Amino acid sequence: MNKIVVISGSPRPKGNTYKITKVFEEKLNAHGAYEFEYISLKKVDLQYCKGCLICMKKGEEFCPCKDEALEIRDKLLNADGVVFTSPVYVHTV
Repeated sequence: MNKIVVISGSPRPKGNTYKITKVFEEKLNAHGAYEFEYISLKKVDLQYCKGCLICMKKGEEFCPCKDEALEIRDKLLNADGVVFTSPVYVHTV
């Protein structure tokens, strides 16, 4: 089964962006078996970079930002496909 990770930038968990992504999921599953995992950026812990460069010097696992960035990165690297979604407000993302 193919694994698809959806990264959603929408602040509304069940809004129109989610609904159109579910339509995409249904259409894709009509052509084969796909497992979708949804990641809502509103719900995950992502911190701003502190600019310390520790990750560049020692490795990402030593980053002082103890957030979910590496977990999300691993999910993206292990996925067969990635979908990025964002709502459109006033004709812009």
